[in-house]
Amino acid sequence: MTTVTMTESRGERAVETLRRSGNPFRNYFARNPDDDVCARYHVPELYASERDLLLNIIDLYRYDPTTHSEVVPVLGNKGAGKTHLLHSIKHGGEGAWQLLVTPGVYQKDADFLEYLLFQIIDTLLGGGKQRGIRPLDYVGEHVVRRLLGNALHGLTNDQKADLFPAPGLGRWTRKLGLGMNQAIERCQWLVDHIGGHGQLGRGPMPVMQALTEAGVPVAKALELIDGYVEKTEPHNAAGLMRREMYKGFTRAFLQKDEASLADFLTHEFVEMPFQVRPSRQDLVLSLFKVLMEVFRALKTPVVVAFDQLEDLLLARRSDDAHKVAESFFAGIVQMMHQIDGLCFLIFAERGLWNRFVPSLDGYIQDRLNNPVHVPKHGTIKAIRLEAPAPELVRKVVESRLGGSLSELREAESYDSLYPFTDEQVRRIALTEPTLRDMLQQCRHLFDHLVYGNEQPAVASAPITLPAQLTQQAPAEETVEVQVVNRLPVETPRPTVDQVIVKSVEIIHAEPTPASASVLTPMSVAELWSQELRAAMRKLTPEGSITGATREIQAGLGSFLQTCHEHGVKVGPWRLQHVVPEYAFGEHPTYGVMSIAHWACKDSQPWKVGVGLFLAKSAGKPKDLEIKLSSMNVEPPVIDHLILMRTEDDLTLTGKSKTVWADAEKKGKHARLEPASAESLAMLYCFPRWIAAMKESLPEGQPLPNLADLIQEHCEKLLEQVCMPVQ
Repeated sequence: MTTVTMTESRGERAVETLRRSGNPFRNYFARNPDDDVCARYHVPELYASERDLLLNIIDLYRYDPTTHSEVVPVLGNKGAGKTHLLHSIKHGGEGAWQLLVTPGVYQKDADFLEYLLFQIIDTLLGGGKQRGIRPLDYVGEHVVRRLLGNALHGLTNDQKADLFPAPGLGRWTRKLGLGMNQAIERCQWLVDHIGGHGQLGRGPMPVMQALTEAGVPVAKALELIDGYVEKTEPHNAAGLMRREMYKGFTRAFLQKDEASLADFLTHEFVEMPFQVRPSRQDLVLSLFKVLMEVFRALKTPVVVAFDQLEDLLLARRSDDAHKVAESFFAGIVQMMHQIDGLCFLIFAERGLWNRFVPSLDGYIQDRLNNPVHVPKHGTIKAIRLEAPAPELVRKVVESRLGGSLSELREAESYDSLYPFTDEQVRRIALTEPTLRDMLQQCRHLFDHLVYGNEQPAVASAPITLPAQLTQQAPAEETVEVQVVNRLPVETPRPTVDQVIVKSVEIIHAEPTPASASVLTPMSVAELWSQELRAAMRKLTPEGSITGATREIQAGLGSFLQTCHEHGVKVGPWRLQHVVPEYAFGEHPTYGVMSIAHWACKDSQPWKVGVGLFLAKSAGKPKDLEIKLSSMNVEPPVIDHLILMRTEDDLTLTGKSKTVWADAEKKGKHARLEPASAESLAMLYCFPRWIAAMKESLPEGQPLPNLADLIQEHCEKLLEQVCMPVQ
């Protein structure tokens, strides 16, 4: 009797601990490649061979940077683990570093060349990290390492001596040739350590540490690099662009001044002294090629990975799927012809890929289906993710359950699968088609075993039970519970030692899709908070907002489009029509805005252009001038222009003030709106929030109406992009 009581007490203790810790399977999938749920539950053995193959494909572009741009499809059913695999490549510790660009939105109305260039710039300048380091920090250090090493190699002995000036009377002895060898040795020490040859196989020393230990001031290093770049770069258009980029990277790394690089990459490149003024597309192509040359010189592959393809392409269910897909794939093929050294990874559902690709033009199909030869792996046309073996599924389940009983497991002998049995996990692995389905079934099973008839308060998508089953059953009686899932009929174990206090029989009902989940107002708001926090982190560094201008503008277009579709009102005003992205003029950054037709009751709608006015210093009047020129078009496309500018730099002075005054004299209706960092982050994260919600819903289920949530969280932003509320 005592043994049974102790066993029951032990089992009750375990169940109570599990209840307090919550269901570890409730977050059963990754919503995007930066979702930390991936790292929390990562199992290295899962898709290890596929990951190794992908890293080997990326290495082709590392060892031979001029490799032709190619597309590698990664195909699997919805929930197969594609996003988790992408996360492990972007943030995992395997393989060398690469710049991995993971677009969160496809701007179908934008020129694909511009779209992709600004995706790369946004990734480079943003605050997001890859493998624990910001891309700008990584690329900046390697640019400085390479240029400084080359500059030091080219110094004469006298220049090396000047690099390490002797103090006091030592200057006079240096003139007599004394102490020259010491300066040369210090210079060689610096060359060896920044080049990785001075630490006995431990790799190169961090550049800033090497400069400090060698006694070389940052200003002197900057002067050396500038002189080397001026001497070695040609004075043609590509050479001038490369010179400005190198200067921008060195200042960003050595002086922590990111503004100059951000300004050049987003607008100053347009002002280069070209002999013949290039078109907008030629300008973008020139900048793209030079930027790729910088990456190639560092042997840093640029990988563009498109994930969750259906949600990415079909942001609106009413879109013409074939037309959007053809535009997207034609853009990729165009890039493959124009730019070498780009590795495209497309993570897509098999059904979607097989539906889209065969309907495309023949020349597009040929390029998409072009095989890639990978040493030791052979010729690869596509990578397919199959359902993992039961042994791997067990490891995944163990990783989820690992923290639930960690304290008790140290003190008592609990199985690593508890409260599951090995047979239960194996049966789920053999009968479910994808990893997501398996984790969903584990979530149902955990709820049943740990919570019984009760619904866990922490579960994000609780099982819905019939009303008659929510009543309490008499004690110590067999209770028949109808649970909507696909688990095999079996008797669960409520305690470690199989002491059955009461038996529960699971009776099958009609199965529901394993990917189904419920988007409650609480979970929608939680997703919004997560995406907003991520956007704030990305837009924190100095040059990140400038580099993300096109992404924020695309978010503004998505925001207005969603407000239109969901019937959002601002006072008496309601949207009648939205053009998410309208491009005009020859400037790829300044010449973009969104257009919203706001109507008040039965009156004629106002055509309102809404754009970002984010340029700094010398670019400020040019940005303003181009934006205001959108009102000169005949017939007019806008009646009123709203420009959003960072709230810390709202005052117009000098030439900008003159440009604004001239527009007012000509009767143009325009106004400036102060944009806080949070407002810009809202616009940046908006498309990603929409995508995260769609990924959380069963296939084909529309989004819930978002009007109330948008009006609650974005009230001030709505007023800023609307006509004044009377």
